[in-house]
Amino acid sequence: MKNKLDNFIDLLAKTNLNYHDFIQKANDIDELADIIEPKNLADWRLLGLELERLDNGKIVMPTRFRDFNEQVFCIVDIETNGGIKSGQIIEIGAVKIQGGKEIDRFQTLVWASEIPQNISELTGIYQLDLVDAPHLANALESFRLFLADSVFVAHNVKFDYDFISISLAKLGFGMLLNRKICTIDLARRTIESNRYGLDALKQIFGIDNAHHRALNDAIAACEIFKECIKRVPWHVQSVEDLILFSKTAKMLKTPNVIEQINPPKTDLRG
Repeated sequence: MKNKLDNFIDLLAKTNLNYHDFIQKANDIDELADIIEPKNLADWRLLGLELERLDNGKIVMPTRFRDFNEQVFCIVDIETNGGIKSGQIIEIGAVKIQGGKEIDRFQTLVWASEIPQNISELTGIYQLDLVDAPHLANALESFRLFLADSVFVAHNVKFDYDFISISLAKLGFGMLLNRKICTIDLARRTIESNRYGLDALKQIFGIDNAHHRALNDAIAACEIFKECIKRVPWHVQSVEDLILFSKTAKMLKTPNVIEQINPPKTDLRG
């Protein structure tokens, strides 16, 4: 079930709000009470949500009108030493793109007191690799500055987004409010496949790099995201159009294998 904050952002994604209504609704959201001053739009931007006040006084989310080709997207991947309740981030990788072209990238290991053997075997990251790595607070502060108010994109975005957001909040930096897109959701609506895991989609598009390292996986997800973007229908124009499409458009069905081998006959007589 969505909370007040999620519902508030969903509302902003659909309509402009009268300034006084905006302030009233924002003041009613407990999660924001000790973090920002709702009247200060710069505070919202520090948490990743770009807002503007128009000449008529209304508050608008620019992603409602911005062509998605002009938007900065930040494709992110993290490696962790455990689950969201007991583990922590041990590596962050991210690629920023705009208009389909890379404009920046970010990579850091993160110090942790231990890495379970199974995690080391999966990622190739061992305790000794983290000896000189920045501590979590410093790494997340640097990442947040890099992310800024770009749209957060990831393969299974809920995991990466929530893990980073909760980690930031625990450290007193406040949660993430960035708009976000899941490449799995977007791929299901633009690419015909019977599997949508990162490895499966990498095979489809011939993406060849090591798996389970943050920057490599971010690069792979970035290439998949760009392939999805090529396939969205013409009516998807703005950033919010793209976000809505990724969540609500009809999912593609995998072509029937028998039909691919023996396609239905077509009457060509006209």
